[in-house]
Amino acid sequence: MTIVAQKKDKSDYARARSNVYKLLSIAFIKELSPESIEMFRGNSIKETLKDLGTAFGEVFYNREPTQLCEELAEEYAALFILPGGVNPTESVTRAGLYMQIYADQAVKFYKQCGFILPDDFRGFPDHIGIELEFISHLSQKEASAYQNSGDDEAKRWIEFQKRFLENHLSKWAQEFAKKVATYSDKPFYQEMAKLLHEFISLETNELVEGINT
Repeated sequence: MTIVAQKKDKSDYARARSNVYKLLSIAFIKELSPESIEMFRGNSIKETLKDLGTAFGEVFYNREPTQLCEELAEEYAALFILPGGVNPTESVTRAGLYMQIYADQAVKFYKQCGFILPDDFRGFPDHIGIELEFISHLSQKEASAYQNSGDDEAKRWIEFQKRFLENHLSKWAQEFAKKVATYSDKPFYQEMAKLLHEFISLETNELVEGINT
């Protein structure tokens, strides 16, 4: 598994990581819109995902767009909204109930880092899509810091990422991903779940454990 950026260019590497988190967030935060499907089917994202070892199969790329959108919306509802699926929140995954201490802690992180939930989001603050969007925000701040403020400011944003991974995403995102891969019968969600599992493992090793891969 590789990221399309040279590690020697720290700004590009941080931005590439931010982009991966953003793609994961889009996949899980809500049903895919026609615009999101068009983005995932575009050559640029297709190549990025290929570099990450992710492929959705020919059906995803050849299906009539409206039909594909409807099929994936039904799958999203079955997976994450209707009873018997996979709960997409940290609190339920870790504690069995909504809005537990993990949600409160996440909100404190968001406020501390100037992160605002999307206007059209109506779910819980510890939803997997929001937590992934938050890490994307942090790594984008890191990338900008390398270009505009220097290494000291970038390290501050790295520390936020490390703490959030250590205390939140590394504690539940991989369990969530395994369940999604098991429950889903659509290659899109199976592959994005696989990418989520592998990417969180990579990030945890590098940022939290300090293991260079």
